[in-house]
Amino acid sequence: MHHRLLFLLLLAGCTTSTSTPGDAPPYAPEDALATFEIEDGFRIELVVAEPLVMDPVAMDIDENGRIYVVEMPGYPLDKGGTGRVKLLKDTDEDGQPDAAALFADGLTLPTGIMRWKNGVLVTDPPDVLYLEDTDGDDVADVRQVVLTGFALSNPQHNANKPLYGLDNWIYIANNGTIWTDAHADLFGDRGSEIHFPDQPEAPRLERNGADRNVRFRPDSRALESLSGDSQFGQTFDAWGHHFLVDNSHHHYHEVIAARYFERNPDLPVRRATHDTPDHGTTATVYPITVNPEHQLLTDRGVFTSACGITHYLGGAFPAPYDQDVTFTAEPVHNLVHVDKVTEDGATFKASRLRKGREFLASTDSWFRPVNFTIGPDGALYLVDYYRKIVEHPEWMDDETAQSENLYEGLDRGRIYRIVPDDAGPLVWYGALGLGAEESTTLVYLLEYPNIWWRMNAQRLLVDRQDEAAVEPLIRLFNESASPVARVHALWTLDGLGHLDPALLETALQDDEPGVRENAIRLAEVYLADAPELAAPLLALENDPHPKVRFQLLNTLGELDSAEAQAARQRLLFKDIEDEWTQIAALLAQPAEPSGLFEAAVAQLADRETEGRKTYLERLATITGAGDDIEAVRGLIETVTRSASPGAAWWQAAALKGLAQGIRRQDSPPADFDAERERLLQAFFDNDDPAVRAAVLDLFEYTGPPSGSAFETALERAAAQAADRAADAELRAGALRLIALNNAEDYLDLLKQTIDPQEPATAQRAAVRALSRTSGTDPAAFLLDRWNTLTPEIRAEAIDVFLTEERVPLLLEAVENKTIQPATIGWRRRVMLMRDTEEPLRSRARVLLSVDDAAREALIARYQTALTQDGDADRGKTVFTQVCAPCHRAGDTGDTAFGPDLATVQHWPRQAFISKILNPNQSIASGYEFWTIQRKSGGTAAGVITDETPTSITVRNQVEETTIPRTDIASITASSASAMPPGLEAQIDEQQMADLLAFLKRE
Repeated sequence: MHHRLLFLLLLAGCTTSTSTPGDAPPYAPEDALATFEIEDGFRIELVVAEPLVMDPVAMDIDENGRIYVVEMPGYPLDKGGTGRVKLLKDTDEDGQPDAAALFADGLTLPTGIMRWKNGVLVTDPPDVLYLEDTDGDDVADVRQVVLTGFALSNPQHNANKPLYGLDNWIYIANNGTIWTDAHADLFGDRGSEIHFPDQPEAPRLERNGADRNVRFRPDSRALESLSGDSQFGQTFDAWGHHFLVDNSHHHYHEVIAARYFERNPDLPVRRATHDTPDHGTTATVYPITVNPEHQLLTDRGVFTSACGITHYLGGAFPAPYDQDVTFTAEPVHNLVHVDKVTEDGATFKASRLRKGREFLASTDSWFRPVNFTIGPDGALYLVDYYRKIVEHPEWMDDETAQSENLYEGLDRGRIYRIVPDDAGPLVWYGALGLGAEESTTLVYLLEYPNIWWRMNAQRLLVDRQDEAAVEPLIRLFNESASPVARVHALWTLDGLGHLDPALLETALQDDEPGVRENAIRLAEVYLADAPELAAPLLALENDPHPKVRFQLLNTLGELDSAEAQAARQRLLFKDIEDEWTQIAALLAQPAEPSGLFEAAVAQLADRETEGRKTYLERLATITGAGDDIEAVRGLIETVTRSASPGAAWWQAAALKGLAQGIRRQDSPPADFDAERERLLQAFFDNDDPAVRAAVLDLFEYTGPPSGSAFETALERAAAQAADRAADAELRAGALRLIALNNAEDYLDLLKQTIDPQEPATAQRAAVRALSRTSGTDPAAFLLDRWNTLTPEIRAEAIDVFLTEERVPLLLEAVENKTIQPATIGWRRRVMLMRDTEEPLRSRARVLLSVDDAAREALIARYQTALTQDGDADRGKTVFTQVCAPCHRAGDTGDTAFGPDLATVQHWPRQAFISKILNPNQSIASGYEFWTIQRKSGGTAAGVITDETPTSITVRNQVEETTIPRTDIASITASSASAMPPGLEAQIDEQQMADLLAFLKRE
């Protein structure tokens, strides 16, 4: 049958079951249909169920219309080789599957599948396997490890979803390993170098691909880590934009490719991905489940298990579902969410299509949608794991984790078909024969509105390497009215090695922005051999579409010419407030940095905006981290010679960035005396606290000036610090300057400033200066004054004690109850118990460790809060005072160091009390506490919030720090929670009841 006729026939109508389910799950497959509520205009119908498929987690439909299904009965804890791949069959030739062959078994915990050559690629960590049936018996007799080294960790986080990209690379979704205390013996693996085992000379990636997504080309043995990571699922839109997902973040976009980060590893960039939802990063969901099966620590009412993200490109759905929408599964809440994706500068925005309800939801608590596939009929095929429990035991109560319920439903599983109401039945199974078509026919299929036909045709054409397809592809590009067909033609020609630069020049002038954007990406690859592409690229500088300009900015980094540099500057200044434009411009290969900085100041200094300030800081960071000392001198001269009243904002930004960059150098700049003198003069000439602080930041790494001029400056600073009529910020800056040299000479001044009548800002600066002195006298002074110190100053004063000679005084003060352990803070308590030398370490553990028995007794004491009446308004006050330094609760609080407590309002009251009073009981995934030792000196500690190919960002209660990977000497995770025990000192039983009322929204 001609494929176009078949495509039209598939859109005819049929009906589905309306039976009534029983009283409680599990339901028979036919009965389960009655539990669904689906968007008006759509229907859901059963394709196949147990016993043909059981525990399905992924599926793919090959070019001949055969469905391969990956089954994972071993989830969550069984690594015994129970994983399988089934090949569905149509024995009565009615176009619908009615049997299944065991294509492959003995797999560990397989997670994804993709058709490749004459077989399939299956992700079964640590491996990516190639399975092929060579003798036609529907059983794989070839089993080859193509790629290996992925972590075999918590199955929710293992490598998965192999996907053939528009650019002819195969993409693997991959996520950072999640440490587990309870199951470390089974899932403590963190991966190894990812490599092709049969090609030892081929490229290798660092352990687990640096915990990021991976792409590879099996034939050429090309292998790369990407800049983003994804937990379970990934998807592309029609133009190749990459969208990702993790359990609580259902939709985010990889904005900057990893290859661009390699150009400028000195640039501090927090992340390469953008959270797209406009309805909350951890968005609310609207389940309809009756008697939901939720575990102890399961987040409720928000995304907690988002997976299977799929950009719909099937061409068969009605508006507004026909284009630019993504579907995301949420198995814990038994629903499917849909977003409308719209342009937002260099990235995108995802918005709800329906307020207060979901595209598909079920009353059945066993309905577990985990994945999707777009079929040849344009239908959305839904993979339903159909289990009683899908959460990992790490987040359950012990009784459930050890019960038989853990695997209840392992003999069940369903695949559904979602189509418009007027769509026809499934009649295509096994009858498509696309693999036998001539290459010229496959070229024609690149025009189909359905991505299934286009991607299968492209994959087959590239695999065949048939030169007979070249001329038809060129003709398709020149004549097709379909923009997506033109893009497929370009990439297919590239895959065949026959993309002519002249055709690319034409594509760069295409009417469709998506075609121009892809043509720019392709031109980047060909620039070295086709320099004539530079001129048409530069001509796109004023393109009206932001994503075309953004890709152009990235690509122009490959051109080292004055014209390219000027174009990059103009592109940057046009979109300076766009964070991603800034990053792209700075990652592009720069011209001489001081020239860039001077040009930026000339263009931007007339008006302060957040974007301008951030850009100048980043540019200065690059300058400081580079090897060009003359560029550093030039930047300092530019900053210090300006006396304009409105210059402070950009001067502070530049000096702050310069300090960050110089810190990354192995040693301070040589022959730098003149610059130190100039900076010192700027310190005293400028009353702006930010400028003065930035100068001092620089002195921390370069050292202050020396000689008589600096001695005079110190006396001037001492006079300023002692002047109680002076501004507190100016006094604090003066004290900090004193501390850079020899604070012992000014001990009397420091002690006089640590006084309750002094401003807290000045007191903090004096305490910090004391921490730079030697001997035990400063610590003894603080202990003598301890009762007069406010909590804010006490917290600062603890650092004074953290030297080898002073730690005994601190521990003695704890022992005699002068200082309470809670005042020390959990991070510093852990450091004292872990990093000090014996016998201090043992003494610290006796005095500062959490007594489990005492902690259990404390929890028992607070049981009265479970029955006391709580007041939510008073509880909000308790939250603001005690919890808000680390947490948010919906709209309350500004800090996002710890989890948003609005997402756990469903927790039982008992669970709240246990977590508050014994936080080490379990640590939320993604909130492990890390300590990073820096090569440049010092440490950074906190929760890892973001990673890029070149940096790691950690956040704690005080600050957020982005650290270049090249500056990391070591990185270790603590088994202790970042949340300190001891909150009972701040919350009595009634206040606990009030706090519970607020958190539970009672």
